[in-house]
Amino acid sequence: MNTFRQIAEDIPGGTWLDDLARASAMAAHAKFERTSRSPLLKVAMLGSTQADAYTFSDIGRALQDATAKIGHIIRNPSGEVTIVQPADRDKAPLIQRGQAGNAIFFGFPEPEPADALIHDGIETLSERAVKELCDFLPANGSDDGALDAVLLQRDTVRNAVSDVVNAVTKNAGIGLQLTPTAGDEVVRSLTSDQAKVLHSSLRESREEVGYETVSGRLDGVRTRRRIFYLERESGGTIQGAVAPDLLDEIKENLDRPVTARLRVVRTTTIDGRRGRPVHELLEITREVSLFDQ
Repeated sequence: MNTFRQIAEDIPGGTWLDDLARASAMAAHAKFERTSRSPLLKVAMLGSTQADAYTFSDIGRALQDATAKIGHIIRNPSGEVTIVQPADRDKAPLIQRGQAGNAIFFGFPEPEPADALIHDGIETLSERAVKELCDFLPANGSDDGALDAVLLQRDTVRNAVSDVVNAVTKNAGIGLQLTPTAGDEVVRSLTSDQAKVLHSSLRESREEVGYETVSGRLDGVRTRRRIFYLERESGGTIQGAVAPDLLDEIKENLDRPVTARLRVVRTTTIDGRRGRPVHELLEITREVSLFDQ
């Protein structure tokens, strides 16, 4: 006689109907066949027995933000995020269960049948996200390969790991021990030294250069500083640098409608944090009206 778990494993395909059938079979397995085990995440501060409230707060907040970001791409694999959204935190919360010595303990919400994700048992989005986050962290203090692998991940993963790295760099190394709903225990760590290496690597930047043509009104120019101000027709003001040979042309066209050709430079760090765009005015063309003819 097949067990409900075996029935779930034998269901082929990846459609929503297949997923629903597997979820139903695994729910029956959990209710009638499996001894329930509550998942738990233990986070210990490495080399520290006197961690204060600020340290626990920094580490806890970083893990929550990282979990929310990983949860986002589990739900929406094509959507990258580098800023955590309240909705993502709400869907993948970590629930503090307690604190003892240098360790804090997080639990997970009860799985809802409609939201349960099947991965060797019934697990919530929070648990799945923590498990995947652990996949990107070092197994121990000498796992240099894991540090290199982080830099090859997609933007959201690098950014999520960066949240944890920043908190560890400021405070203390951490050891993670995840007891999942089903399957083997997962153990990971991130030492202060590893965090410093990753922090340096993730903060390396690269420049993205593009060009843009904008219609608007020249609102002003600062001759000495060589800065122009352009009001977009679509709203908002652009300011940026201007070459010396364009200063006279700009003065002649102040408060007039023009079309501007801009060079746009944006700096992006490897962990996905984007700087503000810097604009350089390359050329301007005065827009001719009926009154100019």
